[in-house]
Amino acid sequence: MNYYALFPSITAVLIALMGFFVLYKNRRNILSITYSFLSFALFLWLMDFSLMYWFAGYYNIAYIFAKIGFVGVILTPVCALHFILEFLNSPYKKYIPYIYISTIPVIIINFTSHLIYRGLSNNFWGYYPIAGILYFIPLIQFTLTFSTCAYMLFGNLNNPKFSAIKQQQTKYLAVAFSIAVLGSGDYIIKYPFINFYPFAYIVVIFFSGIIALSIIKTNLMDIKLALTQTGILVVLYAMVLGIPFYIGLGTGEWFLASLMLFALSTIGPMVLKYLQRKAERILLAEQNAYQQLLVQASKGMIEQQQLPKLAQLTVRIIKRSVKVNFVYLFILDHEKNKYVCLGARGEVNKNLDINFSEDSKICEYMKSVKDPFLFFNLRKSLKDSFSNIAKDINLIVPSMLRDKLIAFLVLGEKTNKTVYSSQDIEVFKTLSNQAGLAIENCNFLAETQKQQKRLYDAEKLASIGGMADGMAHQIKNRLNVFLMGHTNIDFEIKDFEEANKELIDTKPQIKNMLQEIKSTISKMEENVKKTDTIVKGILNFAKTTEKDTYFGYFVFKEIVEQSVDLMKVKHRADNIPITLSIPKEDKIYGVRSQIQEVVYNCLDNAYEAVLEKQQLNKLENIDTDFKPEINVSLQFIDGFVNIAIKDNGIGIKKENEAKIFSAFFTTKPSSKSGSGIGAYVTKRMIEENHKGKIVFNSKYRQGTTFLITLPMSKNINEQINKTAEVV
Repeated sequence: MNYYALFPSITAVLIALMGFFVLYKNRRNILSITYSFLSFALFLWLMDFSLMYWFAGYYNIAYIFAKIGFVGVILTPVCALHFILEFLNSPYKKYIPYIYISTIPVIIINFTSHLIYRGLSNNFWGYYPIAGILYFIPLIQFTLTFSTCAYMLFGNLNNPKFSAIKQQQTKYLAVAFSIAVLGSGDYIIKYPFINFYPFAYIVVIFFSGIIALSIIKTNLMDIKLALTQTGILVVLYAMVLGIPFYIGLGTGEWFLASLMLFALSTIGPMVLKYLQRKAERILLAEQNAYQQLLVQASKGMIEQQQLPKLAQLTVRIIKRSVKVNFVYLFILDHEKNKYVCLGARGEVNKNLDINFSEDSKICEYMKSVKDPFLFFNLRKSLKDSFSNIAKDINLIVPSMLRDKLIAFLVLGEKTNKTVYSSQDIEVFKTLSNQAGLAIENCNFLAETQKQQKRLYDAEKLASIGGMADGMAHQIKNRLNVFLMGHTNIDFEIKDFEEANKELIDTKPQIKNMLQEIKSTISKMEENVKKTDTIVKGILNFAKTTEKDTYFGYFVFKEIVEQSVDLMKVKHRADNIPITLSIPKEDKIYGVRSQIQEVVYNCLDNAYEAVLEKQQLNKLENIDTDFKPEINVSLQFIDGFVNIAIKDNGIGIKKENEAKIFSAFFTTKPSSKSGSGIGAYVTKRMIEENHKGKIVFNSKYRQGTTFLITLPMSKNINEQINKTAEVV
C-alpha cells in the first residue's frame, strides 16, 4: 500500500463531499454552483495525482492519470476566478465563458504532446510529472489568478455597498485565497531540480473548507470563530494523518501505523467537538451574555396585557440587547387579515403604515419555514416584499402558535457588523415562542374586555328600552289629551259655524281666524299621529323578544317622506334640500318603524350638518354660494338593498370617526338636540336586528355618506354571511 497516496485521496473525497453538500444546501445560489465547479476541478486534480502515486511501477498508466489530472490543474484557477467574479458581481464576469474556452487549446496540447509534461520522475512517494517547455503557462495562470482574486477581495473588505453578511464572507474568502497562493509550491516541485513531497493537498483542504464555511456558515458564526474552528479541524486532520504516517515512515511498521490511524480517526471527532465548543464559549462570551438577557426578557413578556405596549416592549428589548440598527414587529390583525406594524426601533421608516396580507407569498413562506431565517437566503421575489421597509435586513423571525403565524420580527444588521450566530437563532426561536404566547394572551384579554363591554352595552340598552317603554306610555297619554283637545276644538268650531253663519259671513276677520284655527289643529292631528308612530317604533325596538314578528315588506319612499315631514316640524323649515334616486319598485324588507327611525336619524344628522357648514361658511366669509344638498338613493344588488344617504355638509373630523357609533357620543353643540344615542341605536337596529351593515365615509368640510346594507329575504339568517361581502 502506498500511504503517500492515501492522504491526497482522502482529501479529494472530502472536497468532493463538501462540493455536493454546499450545492445540496443552496441549490439555487450561484455561489454554491460555482463552488461545486471548483470542487470538481480540485477533486480531478488531487484524485488523479493520487492514482498516479498508487500506480508506481506502471509508468504508462500513471502518465495517463497525470494528463487527466492536468485538466483539474488548469480548470482550478478558472473556476476560482469565476467564483470570485460572481461573488463580487463584477462586470467582468461576462468574460468567464471566453476564459473557459481559452483553456481548451492548453488541454489539447497536454493530451497530444509532451510540451506540458515531458514525462514522470520516480520519487519516494511515487511518480510525479516533470515540467515541459510550456509548463510555465499553468504556473503563471495559477499564481496570478489566485493573487488577483485575493487582491480584489481585500480591496472590497469595507465596501459600503456590501451588507454585514457579505462583508463577513469577503473576510473569509480573502483569507482563503491568500492561503491558496501557497499551492503554487506543488507546481514548482515539477521541475527536476526540486525533490520535495507535495503537501499542497493540506493547503487545498484549508482553502476549500473556508470557502464552504463562507457559503454555509457565514450566517451562523463570526469569522474569528469560523477560522478558529477550521484551524482546529486542520490541526486534528494533520495529526490524525500525520502521526501514523510518521510512525510508518520511521519504523516501517505500516500495520501499526494503520491501527494508529483507525484509533485516531475514532477519537478525533469527539476531540474536535470538545475543542470547538471550548473555542466557541471563549470567543462568544459577550454574545452569550445578551442571549441570556433575551431569554430572561422573553419570560417577562407574558405578564404584559396590552398589545401595543407589548410590541413596544419587545422591540425596545431587542434593540437594546442585540444592538441592531433597526427592528420591526408585525402582528396579525384578525379583523383586517393583515400583519400590521405595531412596534419599530432604530433607523426605521417613520411611516409605520406598513402591512402584509395574511395570504401574501412572504407570509406563506414564513408559515412553511416556521423558524428564523436569514434575509439574504430569500429569492428576489420574496425580498421585494420588504422593499418599503429598510435596507440591510439581516434576519426574519416568525412567531408561530399552533401552526399559525401570528407575528414576525424584521431585524437589521448588528451595529458591530458581526453576523447572527447559530446560538442567536436558537435564542430567537425561544423569544418568538414566548412572544407568540404573550400576543395570544393580549388578544384573549382584549376579546374578553370587548365581550364585557358588549354585555354592559346590552344591559344599558335594555335599561334604555325599559325607560323608553315607560316614557312612551307617558307620551302616549299626553298625545291622547292633545287628540281629545283637537276633537273638542273641531266640534266647537263646527257648532259655532252652524250657529253663527250670518256673523261669519259679515265678519271676514272671524272667518279667517276660524280657518287658521282649523289649519293649526289639522297639523296638530297629523303630527300627533306621526309622533304616535315614532313612539310605537321605540316601543317595538324595546320589545326585543318580539321584534322578529314585525318584519315585513314596505315602501321605502314613504318612510323617507314621513321622515322629511318630521324634520320640517322639528326645524321649522318649509323645505328640506333632499333629492331622491329611488327605483319605482322600492319595497324593502325589515321592521318598518326601526328602518324609519334609522332613516330619520341619518337624514336629520345630514340636514344639521349642511346647516352647520352653511353657517360656518357665512361666518368665515367663504363659499358664499354654497347650496346644501342631501341625496337618498336605493339600489338592489344580489339579494341585498343598499341605502345611501349622502350630504355635502360639515363632515366628521378624523379623530371622531371611531366614536360615531359609541353610546352617548355627540358632536352637536349644546344648543342643538343631541343625546348621543341615535347613531348607537341605529347601528344596533341595523346590525343586530336586521343582520345588515352600516358604514360611513366622511371628509371634514366636504361631506358624509352613510351606506346601509340590508338582506332582501324573509329568511335573514341565510344571508348573514353574505352581508359583509356585499359591503
